[in-house]
Amino acid sequence: MTEKNSNKAFLYLIKLLSSRDYSEHKLREKLRTRQYPENEIEDAIKMVKDKNYLREDVYSEARIKAFMNKGYSQDFIRQKLNAERVKVEIPFIDSIYNEYHHSEDDQIKRLLEKKLRGKPIIDYNHETKLIRFVLSKGHDLSATKKILKQIKDELATS
Repeated sequence: MTEKNSNKAFLYLIKLLSSRDYSEHKLREKLRTRQYPENEIEDAIKMVKDKNYLREDVYSEARIKAFMNKGYSQDFIRQKLNAERVKVEIPFIDSIYNEYHHSEDDQIKRLLEKKLRGKPIIDYNHETKLIRFVLSKGHDLSATKKILKQIKDELATS
């Protein structure tokens, strides 16, 4: 009975992993929502790992790239992945940033330019709103203010 049910759990995991990568934690949660017993969950996870179908390194890299493209800071990405119980260190995230020639300053500038769309900063409230937006992505206040000043200077001279 257990072998058959863990086989069902395994087949469900294969179905999930055939469409995209998941973390081990997310796969466990999916099996728990389907109310599989813990021993069957463990067996199914072990079988997926033994067959090398569970690729957390690929999953974590894809998540990092997705967060990076949305403008999130490296610390924010690490925190998000830790919340998903995927352990990554800043040097690994940094290597992906370097591979794609991204820097946090570039991200801040892109985020601000996207919000401004070439229009000038109207007033203090508008500037504060821009800063809050960038901070919500996990970026540093002083770096944000510095880059915002550069953008304001560029807009003033053009």
